[in-house]
Amino acid sequence: MNPPVKPEGLAMTGWLCAVAGGLTIITGMTFGMVGALARALSRQEDDLLAQATQALDPLSRALLDHFEVVAAVLIAFGVASLIIGVQFLRLRPAARASLEILSWVVLIGTLALEALAVVFPLRDKSPGAPGSWISDPLTSMLLSLVQIIVCAMVIRFVRSPAVREAFRRGAADPR
Repeated sequence: MNPPVKPEGLAMTGWLCAVAGGLTIITGMTFGMVGALARALSRQEDDLLAQATQALDPLSRALLDHFEVVAAVLIAFGVASLIIGVQFLRLRPAARASLEILSWVVLIGTLALEALAVVFPLRDKSPGAPGSWISDPLTSMLLSLVQIIVCAMVIRFVRSPAVREAFRRGAADPR
């Protein structure tokens, strides 16, 4: 008797989720260390970063002002994604539901944050104001659109009958 075939993309989804989680943890830790370093340097009498922080756009300045929270959120989502990805590869039934929940949280969070960014723009639009293409509202909208599309595709994938069946079979197989 042949073993049941896993749906196409199942292993890829688990690996991408795990790798994205690991990279998000590293990003959160790096952001936390850079924020702590910037804060420590700003407390020195001779602030080496004073000119650099004056050139920051309001969004970047806000992120640096609250770097601990940003780093903690990145690390928390990274750990969740890493664990879910590994469990998804093992076909644990809770992993399918967890990945769907994580996707919904990210989708709703992205929509909410983008709505706030449109209603309360942080960018100073005066001529000569600091900023770059990354702080432009169009960039934010495009990146949010990509994230929303990916979340919708993941939700659709984990809800598909083939994936549901694979996780039912995986739960029955005690390997």
